[in-house]
Amino acid sequence: MVTRWLERSLLFGLGLLTVTREKVVQFVDKLVEEGEVRAEEAPKVVERLIARGEEEREALRKMVREEVARWAPPSRQDVEDLKRRVEELSARVEELSRARGRKAAQESPAQD
Repeated sequence: MVTRWLERSLLFGLGLLTVTREKVVQFVDKLVEEGEVRAEEAPKVVERLIARGEEEREALRKMVREEVARWAPPSRQDVEDLKRRVEELSARVEELSRARGRKAAQESPAQD
């Protein structure tokens, strides 16, 4: 619901922040013009930059998903599991209370 929409919005924003292949090529071409990169190395540099960008984007996506998951409401199964556990613990507390009452009654002297 809301968390899914939030996650999609954040991931959409990440997509807008990533540099397109065309921009990378333009950047590397400029480096070639300036003599920073040799022309024959340009395709390898482009591929390395794009690969690095993908790695960074994936790491950021993972971080966003982890944060969104922390904010997600509990699932129906989570609630059912907790409800079952509370019922089990309540029954156990009641059983211990009764046992304690019986033990106290047995230990107290009979009043005439």
